[in-house]
Amino acid sequence: MKSGARVAVIGGGSSYTPELIDGFLTHYPEMPVEKITLVDIPDGREKMRIVAELSQRMIAKSGLPIEIDYTLQRQLALRDADFICNQFRVGGLKARARDESIPMRYGAIGQETVGAGGFAKALRTIPVALEIARELEELNPTAWILNFTNPASMVTQALLNHSSIRTIGLCNVPINVQMAIAKAFNVEPQDVGMDFFGLNHLSFARKIFVQGKDVTEAVLNAQSGESQTMNNIPQKEWGHQIISAIQMLPNSYLRYYWFTDEMLRHQQEDLDAGKGTRAIQVMALEAELFKKYQDPTLEVKPPELMKRGGAYYSEVAVSVMSSIFGNRRREMVVNLRNGHTLPELPENASIEVSAIIDGQGARPIYSGPMPATVRGLIQQIKAYEDLAVAAAVTGDRDTAYAALLNNPLVPSADAAEKILDDILRENAAYLPQFDVGE
Repeated sequence: MKSGARVAVIGGGSSYTPELIDGFLTHYPEMPVEKITLVDIPDGREKMRIVAELSQRMIAKSGLPIEIDYTLQRQLALRDADFICNQFRVGGLKARARDESIPMRYGAIGQETVGAGGFAKALRTIPVALEIARELEELNPTAWILNFTNPASMVTQALLNHSSIRTIGLCNVPINVQMAIAKAFNVEPQDVGMDFFGLNHLSFARKIFVQGKDVTEAVLNAQSGESQTMNNIPQKEWGHQIISAIQMLPNSYLRYYWFTDEMLRHQQEDLDAGKGTRAIQVMALEAELFKKYQDPTLEVKPPELMKRGGAYYSEVAVSVMSSIFGNRRREMVVNLRNGHTLPELPENASIEVSAIIDGQGARPIYSGPMPATVRGLIQQIKAYEDLAVAAAVTGDRDTAYAALLNNPLVPSADAAEKILDDILRENAAYLPQFDVGE
């Protein structure tokens, strides 16, 4: 008889995995886990072994009865898992480096989740995500997929619309906002409530509550530079004009849309200084992390992991699992099927909103229509995402080109055509659905 949940981690050799293991250990009384199986591909075998051995030491130190295993045979892990954590990266960091560098050749933002870089990643990633879902449909149709794999909005939408497996998309940006607000007000994170809506990496906190009190005005004043007491609320002082115009707290990724020239300039400065794109910088950081992971005396998640960008990843994942597995009602920000929640978007869209999580899954909390101040941008990006998902599934070049034409971070039709040509050519090994030609 099972004593706890069984979890399969797809992309188990990721440097993020010790963060997830730490979350399971910290929250074991609330979320008992019986077995964790790490899964990766042959190219990731050595990293997976290193991560698994560190995980075993962490579990041994805790004294908890959790079994850890690792395998290259994905179907074995999927067969009896209650939860599948998707955290894989098709093509690895080398592919991410291409995603970031190709758009910059044509004066466009190079980033792994937004713009043309996110588009390239979606083309590679969605077919693999759907392949995993098809295997689950045969082997384990009652399992849950918790998708962290970026671009999370499009990957989650593909899973929701092209498979029958229950899927919730997750991101650590909203919880970072929640944690920062809790710190600013000197309260516990569970004392902070947020009315979030939008898309993954394109979302807004419309209302913010601390211990039931509406503190939205105080938070927005801090973001506009008008507060002298709350200057540590997340992540960027947006300036008075933006906050005054929209009266909401934007997701930090909005800087790519609203400060495009500035962000592109910073990216170019990094290239000119020899730092490379963010992927190149992450490669160096990962090399340091894996050197630490191999230390046989290391029995805890190293603090350097916070630099990797996955802060509170485990809090999100374990909280969702705990709510579903133990039927514990909890309010969180997640990615799920729209239905009628945001009537300005298609019913089958993946949206990022505040939701109630319990043993039945996630149910969105309706908080009203999208305000006109941000509605147009959200609708445009959703149209782009719809086309990108369709292109990833069908391999149709015209649909792929139309997707880039709809993305505001692609500067022109000519640039879109050149970027698409480069993406298809340089990712040909990962894009069998496209007929790239000779």
